[in-house]
Amino acid sequence: MPLSRQEMLGSMQIIIDIFRDFRPELMKSYGNITHESKNDNSPVTYLDVKVEMAIKQHLAELYPHIGFHGEETEDIPSQSGALWIIDPIDGTSSFIHGLPYCTNMAGLVVDGETVASVIYQFPTDELFTAIKGKGAYRNDEKISIKNTELNNSIVFSGSYAYKNIYHLLEPHHVGLYAPLGASGYEFTRLAQGSIQGVTKLRCKSQVHDDVPGVLLAREAGAQVISFEDGPYKYNTLEFVIGSPNFIELIEEHTPEIKLLLEK
Repeated sequence: MPLSRQEMLGSMQIIIDIFRDFRPELMKSYGNITHESKNDNSPVTYLDVKVEMAIKQHLAELYPHIGFHGEETEDIPSQSGALWIIDPIDGTSSFIHGLPYCTNMAGLVVDGETVASVIYQFPTDELFTAIKGKGAYRNDEKISIKNTELNNSIVFSGSYAYKNIYHLLEPHHVGLYAPLGASGYEFTRLAQGSIQGVTKLRCKSQVHDDVPGVLLAREAGAQVISFEDGPYKYNTLEFVIGSPNFIELIEEHTPEIKLLLEK
């Protein structure tokens, strides 16, 4: 059966409440927690799993027809075309080392389209939310990107090939920051106008890294260009997102960027 608006908002509120409820425990372990390495050598803590399991269990109990995809546990298939995608702690390395680039993230995909997102920056107690067509918010205050001149602007690169892209941006005096390993933080900076863009090219990102933040930024006025076949979809992993001015610059250099990606 299709997902109702009430079910969307209800399941979204459950996730927000769980993220906030975990804040005291997360802050107690902030910069002071042991970790293990997964098969891809990325770090994971017991709190990554604990946060994800709490959301998974609550959603399964109250909204069993909504599917679930998390970074740390097994998927639950959707019975309604709706799927919550969860990254329990995005920027786990930052969390381990006590750096403020870590967030809790969730995005709701319905019939292949992202319709809601939650990003909670727990070190600073900032809650970012978006619903498709309703705008982007930080702590209930509407936010938007800044489509300023690119001269001396800042772009975050989620790409480990950022040095190959830098020479394309340098003549325009755009500062390209190296990967933070914290997609949620990067997207929130874009959505509230602190930076002009985020590049996601040749990344190690997966859908849970990008789905919540792309909707947030787009609802704040950002544009996205896909570097895969066809337009951007929720599971597109090669893309650039940013202000209209930044995307215009990227479009001018699209042939060169595609050549770089082929190397």
